[in-house]
Amino acid sequence: MSDSIRHALITGAASGLGRALAVELAKDRWCVGVADLDIDGARETRRLVEQAGGAADAIPLDVRDERQWDRLHIDLRNRWPQLDLLVNNAGVCGSGEVGQAPIEDWDWILSINLRGVFLGCHTMVGWLKENPRRSHILNVSSAAGVLSPPCMAAYNVSKAAVVSLSETLYVELKQQNVGVTVVCPWFIQTNLLETGRFQKSNHRGFGERYMARAKTTPEAFAQKALRATFRNRLFQTVGRRPRLMGWFKQNFRQTFLDLMARMYHAGADSPRSDTLTTAPGDADSPSASMRVSA
Repeated sequence: MSDSIRHALITGAASGLGRALAVELAKDRWCVGVADLDIDGARETRRLVEQAGGAADAIPLDVRDERQWDRLHIDLRNRWPQLDLLVNNAGVCGSGEVGQAPIEDWDWILSINLRGVFLGCHTMVGWLKENPRRSHILNVSSAAGVLSPPCMAAYNVSKAAVVSLSETLYVELKQQNVGVTVVCPWFIQTNLLETGRFQKSNHRGFGERYMARAKTTPEAFAQKALRATFRNRLFQTVGRRPRLMGWFKQNFRQTFLDLMARMYHAGADSPRSDTLTTAPGDADSPSASMRVSA
């Protein structure tokens, strides 16, 4: 990276992956817009960014609100010479089968995970095109958007749409000197589950067990995601298991889904029918098999 100061805007940066991305950029002395509804958390991220050698602004932002995006765009243009990196990271999670998960949960998840991302891109893409140096968009999706596990339809759909949006942007911006990267992580220890909406309490327990066993840290995620971004890679998975499963699904799509359905419905009559469980093994290991039951 150049020695001159670069500027990044990161949504959902008050904690978790967004905070890790902000601190990682700070090591190269970036100026970071730390955007989040949690302004106290954003201020703590700002402190960590400054401690790591960068500069930061704590910015209150509801990514669902078009007017807030417009105001932020105007404000940053008045204060920053350019925008070098837009990171659409803000996201929420939830569970529930189609027909059972409340419509309100669908609206909530899609409004943040999808609307929040396309509003960020829609609002900032013109400014990114104006950058005389190469600029970048980093959209944070999920392995769930590729693998489509059961009981997570709203979340899966929102994250799959982020992949599709990123691919579309990649084509549209290919000749505009704007790089586009979408990153799809597996379970990482963050506070994502704290605000999640789960149809069954055992669904939360499944996520907690997977997060507790996760080998990838937010810091390792940030390093991999930013490395892929600045190397102009369109698609980056994080974790060995989703890479293997993604390859299998890409090449044997119906077989993959038939196997998932068999495991899912076999578990429906088990004594643990209300749980989402995994076989013993490392959650990041390709040898660990997934058993999903409803």
